[in-house]
Amino acid sequence: MDFKQLEAFVAVVDYGSFSEAARRLYLTQPTISAHIRALEEELRTKLIVRTTKKISVTAKGYQLYDSAVRMLHIRSNLLEDFTESAKRIIDLGVSTIPSSYLLPELLAEFGKLYPDVYFHSLQSDSSGAIERVLDGSVDLSLVGQNTGEETCRFIPFCQDSLVIAAPVSGRYLQMAEKKVTFRDFIKDPMIIREKGSGTKKEMDLFLEKMGISPTELNVIARMNDLESIKKSIVNGLGISILSARSVLDLEKTKQILLFPLDKMEHTRNFYIVYSKNRILKPHVRQFIHFVQKFYQIP
Repeated sequence: MDFKQLEAFVAVVDYGSFSEAARRLYLTQPTISAHIRALEEELRTKLIVRTTKKISVTAKGYQLYDSAVRMLHIRSNLLEDFTESAKRIIDLGVSTIPSSYLLPELLAEFGKLYPDVYFHSLQSDSSGAIERVLDGSVDLSLVGQNTGEETCRFIPFCQDSLVIAAPVSGRYLQMAEKKVTFRDFIKDPMIIREKGSGTKKEMDLFLEKMGISPTELNVIARMNDLESIKKSIVNGLGISILSARSVLDLEKTKQILLFPLDKMEHTRNFYIVYSKNRILKPHVRQFIHFVQKFYQIP
């Protein structure tokens, strides 16, 4: 169970109505119903009996209500204590690259304009961040891929390019002095990201455009941690196809070498994603508009 589900349950009990709870929490009625259903399934008990005319709360429901109110009150007090005031909250899902290389500057600048907004961010791969939007546990997510999920809206807000990141060794220093293509690297030991990663998805699209089967690659490791991949490259384990934004710091300090992906510059978008079935709170809409304007992609 999570706080979103508890908030929905408490609101239904307080207002005696699914529709009124949805209006107060800026959610849709189906989302409120889904939260209640998830709680009942997890606790394996009926909490609310719903008829066409009214709702009634079961004995177990009132037992949960008392505990939920206390938990939400404790959460509210903790937020006020640690942020020094009562702030508006944005629950934010974020995938690896946006979390490490976009979110810090976004939150710093947004905080200057709206100091009363508090962020609770949850990092995962792109698939996980989108799943959090679908199950209603976050208000929105910043991700590296568009899955085409019909119930979600995907808004591109920032562009990036993919590059080949290689160790600073004699072979690659020589390659940096001449014109090379991706096929010059195809037999080299390669480290790749995990399946749910937006970078992995973009790499697969690039290989498809180039007519290269993934089986042609000399994959020696699969890692779900970007920092581990970067350190492995620095230490000479192999090469990898990565986001340019994620490795510019290492290139500047001459710890790795970067090669573009052939003549065709393979760019990718990062997306704001939120549910079409969710009524966004005003401060969430403010954040979305701010993010769109911050990078102003063409």
